[in-house]
Amino acid sequence: MTWSERVFFLLVMIGAPLLVVVLPIYLLFGGIRTFALRPLKRCFHGIQVHESPEPGDVECVYHTYRGLLCFVIQDEHRFFASVEDSRRLLGRLLRFNLTRGLLCPGMIFIPLLAIANYVAQKRSILQQVNASTPTSS
Repeated sequence: MTWSERVFFLLVMIGAPLLVVVLPIYLLFGGIRTFALRPLKRCFHGIQVHESPEPGDVECVYHTYRGLLCFVIQDEHRFFASVEDSRRLLGRLLRFNLTRGLLCPGMIFIPLLAIANYVAQKRSILQQVNASTPTSS
């Protein structure tokens, strides 16, 4: 047996049980609900998000996608924040979608959806800012 055949044999002997036994057990016992949840929560660190609108806040709705090979979890984030915090958070959530969303079965469509939603929310923020500023004549 050559060296490359031994390495292949070891990878199959270690990888197959992991894929067949360990991964399903992990996913069934909380792994699906909590998969990539910590990185998603890190997107919100340092940003003031409010439940109800405060003066100077804008409303945003953004969807994130996370999953692994055979499952996808779509989360809707509806929040109120200042214009600066909203833009920063949208950028972080877009980056999250473009990294963690590519592990999902819909990896072809997720970047398109994420970028389209990002652009729509940026437009919405601009419209809300323009609507709230008084125009002088």
